[in-house]
This record gives sequence, structure tokens and C-alpha cells, in this order.
Amino acid sequence: MLRTRILTALIIAPAALAAIFLLSVEDFRWFILGLVVLSGWEWANFIRLGTLGRWLYGFGLGVLLYTTGDLLQMWMALAGLWWLIALALILKFPEQPEFFKRREILAGLGVIALVPCGVSLNVLKSTPQAESLIVLLLMLIWSADIGAYFVGRRFGQRKLLPAVSPGKSVEGLFGGLAVTLIVGLLLTVTVAPIAQMPVPAALWGFVFVVIALVSVLGDLTLSMFKRIRGIKDSSQLLPGHGGILDRLDSLYSSAPLFAVLVTYLAGQA
Repeated sequence: MLRTRILTALIIAPAALAAIFLLSVEDFRWFILGLVVLSGWEWANFIRLGTLGRWLYGFGLGVLLYTTGDLLQMWMALAGLWWLIALALILKFPEQPEFFKRREILAGLGVIALVPCGVSLNVLKSTPQAESLIVLLLMLIWSADIGAYFVGRRFGQRKLLPAVSPGKSVEGLFGGLAVTLIVGLLLTVTVAPIAQMPVPAALWGFVFVVIALVSVLGDLTLSMFKRIRGIKDSSQLLPGHGGILDRLDSLYSSAPLFAVLVTYLAGQA
């Protein structure tokens, strides 16, 4: 299993970096559209759709992204609303209103959980610091995840939300926040395009902590839906890693907020 996981990572990591650094803005849009389609196909499993229905749902999300990708404010508002709802749901889990178990509601939630991330990444790709900002976002997410894992494994005593994710601890959460803050601030002084943005270190630090917290929300939310559905992974598209959603859950929650914050900071510069 570990060997398979490593081999898969050695394939997808260079592919992701190539997409970020080598693709044009237009080609990058198609790359992101493909990820949203596959993520939608996986999300449709939560809705309990059949094979054809899952693909139709995934391609429907792709069409929405393609036709409404310029409506940034609308999608960011919907994303903010959804992740606030998601926070309330995971805090009360396993108790949930029956309203959120209905198939049509789950279908709608998939739209506002997945499409805004695609819109956000396309917006970031269009900025002067495109590649640096997207890599910064990924580094923040990875730092939060890796920091939480190692700190939680060594010092974890108090469970964070055991009904949702038994392996996560309060100590791990704070460890992830600390690692994210350190890595993020290091990048702001070593990566030229980011270092040249006239943003105070304290403000960057605030952004990094918020993004780390929201990335954990994305992880916990997907864990909740998988527990409700009774599955371990969102799919088996990535051997050793599960599915696209399993790898991008934190990105889906944090990318919209990161795009909004960066856009605001750029406007203030």
C-alpha cells in the first residue's frame, strides 16, 4: 500500500506542478474543469446516483463552471454560506436535520461545495503572481495537514471531533496551525513575487491561520459525508490515495477564501 501511494504521488505531484507552471490561463481552466467533473462524479456517490447519473452530475458541474466562471462574487458568497453550514453540521454530527439528507439538497450542496473552488483557482491563475500564489495555497494546506499529523501523533490527547474523524486531536490542530504559520511566513520572504506584495507580516500571518483552519473544515466535512455514506474513500481513482475529493477536500474549502483575501490584499496595495 505504501509503495502504491508513493508511486501515485510521484505521478500526480509533477502533473499538478506542470499544470500550475506550464499551462496557459485558458488551458489551466480546462485542467481545473476536468478536476471539478471528476470531483462531481465522486460527490454523486453521496447522492446515491447510478453510473450514468454520476457522470451526468459531474459534467453538469463542469458546464456550470464553464458558463458562470466569471460570476466570482456570487460563487464566493455561496461558498461562504455553504462552509458556515458545513461547520454547523460537523459540530452537531451525528445529529443532522433530515433536510440535509435529501438527495436534491445533497446535489445542491455539491454544486456550492465544488464549483467555487474551480472559480477561485482560475482567478488566482489570472493574477500577476499566479504560480506563486497557487503554490503558496497548496503549501499552507499541506503544512496544516502534515503538522497536525505529526504533532497529533506525538502529543495528541484530546480528540477534536471523534464522531467525524477519530484520528484528529486538538493538539494536532494547533500543531498544524503553528507549522502553517512558520511555512507561510518563510515563503513570504523567500518567494520573490509574494515578497514584493506590500502586505505586512502580521496580516499575512492572519491569512495563513485562517486558511489553515478552513482547510481542516474541508477535511472534516468530507469525512462526515463519507461516514454518512458508509465508505472509506470517495473513489479509487488514485491508487493508494482514494479519490480526487480525498486529496482535494481541504483545497475545496480554502481556495475560495484564499482568492477573496488575496484579491482584497492586491486591491489595497
